[in-house]
Amino acid sequence: MNLQRAVLFLAAAAFATFATSAARAQAAIYGTFTVNQLSGIKNSPAADGACSGFSAFVCPTFNDSVTPIGGTFGGYYDFFKLGPVKLGVDARGTLSTATRGAQKQANGTGARLYSGLGGVRAVFHTRWVPIRPYVQGSAGFARTDYGLPNTVNGQIKLTNNFQYMGYAGVDITLLPVMDFRLVEFGYGGLSNNHNYPVKTVSSGIVFHLPF
Repeated sequence: MNLQRAVLFLAAAAFATFATSAARAQAAIYGTFTVNQLSGIKNSPAADGACSGFSAFVCPTFNDSVTPIGGTFGGYYDFFKLGPVKLGVDARGTLSTATRGAQKQANGTGARLYSGLGGVRAVFHTRWVPIRPYVQGSAGFARTDYGLPNTVNGQIKLTNNFQYMGYAGVDITLLPVMDFRLVEFGYGGLSNNHNYPVKTVSSGIVFHLPF
């Protein structure tokens, strides 16, 4: 009986230690469901020659935007405190696709947007402790087909772009080791001889690491 109590006591102590350290943790990983909107496509240089083989009467026209949907996975580390604000760094990757491309008259090959971004973030501690708003600026690398039916030897052609984004969101603490990312809004663009505006909306789960 005493042994059982000792084991239970040690287990409770270990859990409390982990929960406390996690609550103070500065590092976290997260996964979110993400909706992207990529626009400016009707002015895309990639559209030049897209009507090859079509007559002027049946040449497809293009929408101004596509909406790839997918997931974002990343992590952050907050390392500097300045009053009610904590500053840190964030790295993330997004994979998103859409079945409908930028053509109005045909689905084409769909749309794809893949990106890897890094940046700096600031999280604000409010009087409502479980609610933690944050802002972030990120930049990095993205690959996309712009929702246009571009193929080479039957393979979908993806183009490299510089991507820059600004984010604002709200995390809500559910457990010492887990937050609910209520919503995150992003706005920025892709740059590749032309600017393609990008908007994002995300929601998901954040797990705090015990260090």
